[in-house]
Amino acid sequence: MNLSFFKYRYRFLLAYIFIGILSIILELSVRFIFNEIFSFNKFSSFSSFILGVLFAFWFNTKYNFKISKSKINRALKYFVIISLFSYLFQNFVISFIGSFSSYEVTRLIVSAGFFWVAYLFHLKFSFRDYKKVGVAIYANGVEDLNSMFKKIENYPDFIHIDIVDNSVNENAQGVLSYKTEVIKAFWNKKFIECHIMSTKPFKWIKEIIDNVDRIYIHVNIDEDLKDILKFIKEKKCEAGIVINQKQEVDYIDKYHKFIDSVLVLAIKNPGYSGQEFRSDALNIIQSINLNKYRNSFSLNVDGGVNQNNINLIEAENVVSGSFVLNSKNPKKNIMVLQTSSQYESI
Repeated sequence: MNLSFFKYRYRFLLAYIFIGILSIILELSVRFIFNEIFSFNKFSSFSSFILGVLFAFWFNTKYNFKISKSKINRALKYFVIISLFSYLFQNFVISFIGSFSSYEVTRLIVSAGFFWVAYLFHLKFSFRDYKKVGVAIYANGVEDLNSMFKKIENYPDFIHIDIVDNSVNENAQGVLSYKTEVIKAFWNKKFIECHIMSTKPFKWIKEIIDNVDRIYIHVNIDEDLKDILKFIKEKKCEAGIVINQKQEVDYIDKYHKFIDSVLVLAIKNPGYSGQEFRSDALNIIQSINLNKYRNSFSLNVDGGVNQNNINLIEAENVVSGSFVLNSKNPKKNIMVLQTSSQYESI
């Protein structure tokens, strides 16, 4: 394992440790200053702790987990709650065992003891919306899934399956819905979602729903959108809608009770791979992030995602196909996207 890969693999933990050390140093320094000014030690301790928490949160969201702006408030709420419980419990431990030599030394030692638990809680709640990268695999054609697995292994955060039929692309190869089961077998520990590009998606949904965790359908279909979304939810599968045009953002308000995720298709023609990222897709993403129901669903961006635009995309999830699978080093390109094009400089 080379140094660059080691730093990539443990990037969140390493940065969290570094930021945590800085926040503790800041907290104890401010506490010392406040104690010189105020006689109320508890006020000094608590106010300096709050300052340290805000410092740690800001640096983690900006330079480490990179939470999208639309999710910052929710992340801050969890971060403060978890940090506060950790602080109160640590103070209880300190009062129980007494100080080793000084408050500062005791605080550092006890904080180190609770560090790993706090990190796991923050990872599960505070920073769960950091940007994740999925790789797109077509359920059409005869791609060698075994060869594909060797290319990317378990490096993606999730697997994105594309199903395209003749109603969207007249040249589409036959849909091999059984491939969803094979994909599930290869990536059995990964979240698997499926994007169905069809004006009549219901028949495909029935064939694949037991093999996937989330299904995306387009809003402009020939079947009843609400009924299909309800059917997906009733089958204990997450439901999502696909937005390709700015005016389609209005569908979120109408169907927000039935959707778990929104997929922005950032290319011009659905059903055709290898297209460039549309610059106007950023306006669509911005509009969705401002939607009043934004906290109730996740946002995914698919189409033309690469190292040049990953930093511009304000979403929890992105999907890439050709940038990863057609490259000489697919695993490296996944890592480039996961680190917002910073893998080489880690």
